[in-house]
Amino acid sequence: MWSGLSAIDDVRLYGPAPGLPRTPTAGCMVEGLPSGQVAARLSDCFGIFMSHGDFYASGVTEALSLTDSGLVRAECACYTTEDEVRRLIEGVTTPAG
Repeated sequence: MWSGLSAIDDVRLYGPAPGLPRTPTAGCMVEGLPSGQVAARLSDCFGIFMSHGDFYASGVTEALSLTDSGLVRAECACYTTEDEVRRLIEGVTTPAG
């Protein structure tokens, strides 16, 4: 997931990179799009349900200058499939419209 998202020019990832102590969660933003719009499009068009906002960590979004938009939160778990990760990356890569 991290490799696929980090290869997209308009995506900015937040959080420790793979290989560092971390949870299987990554915060991200798509340049020029509010987090709620990204999450809604992924849900409506690709069947990927993502959380968005500040996740009760307003100090973090303030420090990142993302208080207006927040972040999109991508998570993997033991039941996440390769197809779901592929659809996430496709959904972020495909232009809206």
